[in-house]
Amino acid sequence: MSMKLDLDRKHNWRLAFHLQTPIGWLSDPNGLCQFNGEYHIFHQYSPRWPYNAHGWGHWTSPDLVTWRFHGGDIMPDMPLDANGSYSGSSVIRDGQMWCYYTGNVLEPGDHDYDYSGRHANEMLVKSADGRTFGEKVRVLSDAAHPAYCSNHVRDPKVWEQDGAWHMLLGCRTMDDHGALLLFRSPDGLSWEMEGSCTGTSGKPFGYMWECPNVAVLGGREFLFVCPQGVPKRDFAFQNIYNSGYFPIEGTVIGLLAGDTGLERAEAPYPCIDEGGFIELDYGFDFYAPQIFTDERGRSILVGWVGLPDIDTQYDVPTREWSHTLTMPRELSLNGAGRICQRPVEEMDRLRGAEVAFSVAAAHGTSGTIGSSSYDMFEMDGAIGARFSKGTGDIEICGIEGEGRLMVGGDLELMVHGDTCELAFLSPAGRFRSVRRLPLATLSAGRVESIRAVIDTSVIECFVNGGEVTLTTRWFPLDIDSLSVTSTFAARSTRAWEMGSFTFENCG
Repeated sequence: MSMKLDLDRKHNWRLAFHLQTPIGWLSDPNGLCQFNGEYHIFHQYSPRWPYNAHGWGHWTSPDLVTWRFHGGDIMPDMPLDANGSYSGSSVIRDGQMWCYYTGNVLEPGDHDYDYSGRHANEMLVKSADGRTFGEKVRVLSDAAHPAYCSNHVRDPKVWEQDGAWHMLLGCRTMDDHGALLLFRSPDGLSWEMEGSCTGTSGKPFGYMWECPNVAVLGGREFLFVCPQGVPKRDFAFQNIYNSGYFPIEGTVIGLLAGDTGLERAEAPYPCIDEGGFIELDYGFDFYAPQIFTDERGRSILVGWVGLPDIDTQYDVPTREWSHTLTMPRELSLNGAGRICQRPVEEMDRLRGAEVAFSVAAAHGTSGTIGSSSYDMFEMDGAIGARFSKGTGDIEICGIEGEGRLMVGGDLELMVHGDTCELAFLSPAGRFRSVRRLPLATLSAGRVESIRAVIDTSVIECFVNGGEVTLTTRWFPLDIDSLSVTSTFAARSTRAWEMGSFTFENCG
């Protein structure tokens, strides 16, 4: 069935330059790749949300700003993936796109589906043209998992290195420790276990490590995971689930290959220092990032602007569609060896007229937001700008000291003392409240620059060149105009109106 994407932003907070399905629900990005010059973004997709069984939705683009939605190209349609075509990755090999994913199968009966009743089949489906997909084949069953694994093993990350193919799988052990399994293959079809990892402390660093990825930046490898079940702290792990990375000495393969017991071991190999984990995002809505290398050699990350199991904490009020993905972000290393994210340069092509900041356009010299003394603030020396389309790209560079960035009357990004706070001041947060970034988390120990890119119901903030991001949904009553006010003393403050992706008809 052919559908046309409804781009009326007044209806349901539709986005201008983020991907959104015409109807249905999306989550984890999957299978990111560039194939014959064309970019492919897959993601978890349920076209009849909130119906649970889901597969891979599929977008293509020649340039990262013109997008065509192809619907659900890899969906549960056979016994080996009957209850979901779960997350995975793609590799380009022999002139074809090889897509690996976890086929989820739930047995009928009285099961908890954590420790009994669930099967994970690692599946492969190929495409010669990036449009049509061939026969699905199982390349690994859960019979190959060590006995310490629970029923939660998923999310194959497959890549070629040192003349062989390797597959990382996220794992939850029977005693609720997050872990990873590593498999090796000569041909991408037959796999045998070659290693594993978990934390060195002996205590669970979350009960599940999902969405594993490996990135190589500056000649060094980084292991990305999403640990589920790490207890919240005031200044860390503030979301229900969190995302980040471990810097690795040597190679991921070499480290995990220290597991000599393999499938016969009683527990995964404790070789990861949990204290080295670096969180990627300190906002309200960011999860399951996936990384790929494009034909220009860029490492590009795309994340889900959302979280699983979050409906008990705050709301996403859109109706016929739910959730979106981040802008594509290019990864790099800064001088401190920290991974930085910034929107790919193609996003700059969407910048329209430059919008000047001025004293006259600010909210005022002083004011009160809300009804309590906690909400009172001074705006002396403020400058502001107004964006007629309700979207904008703001860059504040050379920041000196404390200050605020106010987005409408709904949201503030505030630097004060030893903390940077992202706080909602109105119901536009839909029960989101405050997220705190300790300045000690930043390699510079202070906020030096902020870039905020605002699109109707998504805000992506990049602090200090993207060393840390703060990503969140927001749902303002007025999406036709946007006012932004800053009290930061800075070397420069610039801003631009933003245009829209070109969304082609769904096929």
